Amino acid sequence: MQGTGEIDFDRIGTILLSLLAIYLASSGMGFLQGWIMASVTQRVTYGMRAQVAEKISRIELSYFGGEGRSTNDVDTLGQALNQSVTQFITSVAQLVGVLVMMVTISLPLTGITLLTLPVSLGVVGLVVSRSQRWFKAQQSTLGEVNGIVEEDFAGQEVIQVFDRAIDSVDEFDERNEALFESAWKSQFLSGLMQPAMSFVGNLGYVGVVVVGAALAVQGSIAVGDIQAFIQYVRNFTQPITQ
Repeated sequence: MQGTGEIDFDRIGTILLSLLAIYLASSGMGFLQGWIMASVTQRVTYGMRAQVAEKISRIELSYFGGEGRSTNDVDTLGQALNQSVTQFITSVAQLVGVLVMMVTISLPLTGITLLTLPVSLGVVGLVVSRSQRWFKAQQSTLGEVNGIVEEDFAGQEVIQVFDRAIDSVDEFDERNEALFESAWKSQFLSGLMQPAMSFVGNLGYVGVVVVGAALAVQGSIAVGDIQAFIQYVRNFTQPITQ
């Protein structure tokens, strides 16, 4: 900075090699994580399908008149396991690591950031409590629609013989309309989660900037620490938002 001395390229090379090793290790762990989760998910869904098949072979025929969503629920559970569990574990690890780094920089700013957690949990609880019943209705109605379609295609001759074509179309339209309503409401309500959580995260970001500026004026914290802390706030709120 003062025009004296030389750049320590050996040290820079060591840092770059260390960074490369970290990235390679991260990629390898990501590959291993994906392989493990895919294997676990497929084993779980395979076992559930086997149990469903065994159950179906033992229950009475009248049961199929009112239920028809077992296989679809198994597929949904498999997708949730493969995506959500991995993201959850990664997010928890990121939260712990970032929290440790924030504490080492400033306890007051860390406290400001942690104040957003109860607000975030409140937003999640509010949205989930209203969207969950529509997701349940969506899965139930989807099973009914699939059952109607399969029965109508398989029983075309019976429908034509007893002149049930119009009634079959009306029944399908009714259940299809119910599926549309439940799917629209569930997707809309769950879609509110992302902007709401981003808003809460931005509140924490603003709080850190204001309090950090006051601490900097008092000489309690360096401007560079505030800049680093702001970056950690982003890393802290990102997994919560996801």
